Amino acid sequence: MSQKSLGGILLILGAVLIGVIISITLSSDEQAVIEAEHDGEYSGLDYDLAHQCLDDHGQVGTHFHPYLTIKIDGNEVSIPANTGIATDECDGMHFAHTHDDSGKLHVETPEPTEVKLGVFFQIWDVYFAEDGISTYRVNDTHEMVMSVDGVVVDSYGEHVLSDGQQILIEYVEKP
Repeated sequence: MSQKSLGGILLILGAVLIGVIISITLSSDEQAVIEAEHDGEYSGLDYDLAHQCLDDHGQVGTHFHPYLTIKIDGNEVSIPANTGIATDECDGMHFAHTHDDSGKLHVETPEPTEVKLGVFFQIWDVYFAEDGISTYRVNDTHEMVMSVDGVVVDSYGEHVLSDGQQILIEYVEKP
């Protein structure tokens, strides 16, 4: 075999190997997809509470914790730690925020106030409505199901948060 042929084969093998590495890197789980694509996606209602801030915990009159789980085709999506803390709009904290990536939401307001789930999604800047979440839309093959404490609801962004709620949002294939 000539050096040109051997060089050509090695070049082709190198290109294939690089392609495989790129393919493996790009086929990350749904969590990474949501995190990478959520920037600037929110286009739902503009909630006034999403623009209000607390400077510190000293201003808190109400503080409770609902829990939010999001699954895309069965893969759990991590909600980033510190969502709603030290943003362009708030030096301190938004009324709905996270401290870790567990799905535990911290809802803190100066006085008792009705805070809707859409407020958190607006703060997070992730699209959420009855027709989809992030870049995933309800279509002929997929649906979105939201449940609160095991009961299916259709309130989506208008759902009022309360302490201890277990909120599950699933984007799944239709049966």
